Amino acid sequence: MRRVTLGLTALGVVAVDRGSKVLVDGMDLVAPHQLVGSLLQIIRGENRGGLFGAVQGSAPLLALLSIGVIGALVVYHERERQLQVTPLTIGVGLLVGGAMGNLIDRLAFGYVLDFIDIGVGALRFWTFNLADAGISFGILILLVDTLFRSRSTVSR
Repeated sequence: MRRVTLGLTALGVVAVDRGSKVLVDGMDLVAPHQLVGSLLQIIRGENRGGLFGAVQGSAPLLALLSIGVIGALVVYHERERQLQVTPLTIGVGLLVGGAMGNLIDRLAFGYVLDFIDIGVGALRFWTFNLADAGISFGILILLVDTLFRSRSTVSR
């Protein structure tokens, strides 16, 4: 059941990510499209680098790195001896799905399509996509799970 849950979580992230990118790619986004005032808007961006636009122009290298990270995450998940679904399963599924979503972009286009823009006025966060959101939530789940596991181990 853990493997099925991991796979379905990853495929769900990929499907939602790809669907949103197809939708946004078909929009006329000469100017930002406001969804919730300037707080949440859609704007088309092409990230040819890594996280937050670092290492621009390195899509092939990042694609190879993504494949390695996906493999390492799956191995990490398999080393867990639990039989039931755990937060680790969901967190790794989100991470794998996000990495796969961005990998598809890098291989197909040479860049990652980013479009979610959050901020207040001129104070903006980095533009990101739903694959990035999956990665961020996956990391958050793994951090919280690790903190609670270490606390329960210390209290025994």
